[in-house]
This record gives sequence, C-alpha cells and structure tokens, in this order.
Amino acid sequence: MRYLLAPALTLALCVPAFAAFDGPTAPGPAAGGFQGPASTAPASLSTVAQALQAPDDAYCVLEGNIIARAPRHHERYIFQDTTGKMTVEIDDKLFAGRTVTPQTRVRLHGEIDLKRHGDREVDVDVLEILK
Repeated sequence: MRYLLAPALTLALCVPAFAAFDGPTAPGPAAGGFQGPASTAPASLSTVAQALQAPDDAYCVLEGNIIARAPRHHERYIFQDTTGKMTVEIDDKLFAGRTVTPQTRVRLHGEIDLKRHGDREVDVDVLEILK
C-alpha cells in the first residue's frame, strides 16, 4: 500500500504547479517575436566583381541569374550578374522544390569561400526567387 501512496501523493502535489506553468517566456515586451514594419530593402547588395575581390568568409548578397551547373561538381552552379560570372555552391535543400531556370532572377545570400588555388566562390545560405 505504501508503494502506491508515495507516488500518488507526489503526483497530487505536482499537478497544481504544472497547471500554472504557461511555458518558457523570453524577457522583455517582444516575447512573441518582432512586431513592427517590415523592411523591403535587402542587405547591401554586392556584385560579382566585388565578390571576386572580397576576403575569405566575407558576407555578400548577389542578385542575378544561375545560368548553368558547374561541370563535374554537384551543388555548384555558374552565377551571373551585370559585372561578371562566378561559381556558387547551393545545397539542394535550398531550392526547396522550386524550379530555377537561367531566366529566373535570384538573390543569393552567402559567404565568400577562398579555395586553395586562389579561386573564390560563394557558399550560399539563402536562395530567394525574385519576381
């Protein structure tokens, strides 16, 4: 009998504490997330010409077109804007089932990746399709 009484008593004492618990909350008035106007301006845009001169791990945002898959490289593509072309690495999951053609204008957010032989490419974190 005492083996059943101890867990039952413990459970009975804990139920009011669990009932009053609303879940974790963040400090401050914006606990539910940002509330305010949305910015329509992207982070400062870079060009391919600037990206080809940027240091390793520099953040960049490029707008243009993915014109081809890079030869012999999975998840690497040739990106082009008005200033030139460069290789970008885009993980398959970033396409999220969306179709991108050479005519599709995209915005790529990522970091410059300096390769051993001096070439630069962009390791893309976010792929946006522009209208």
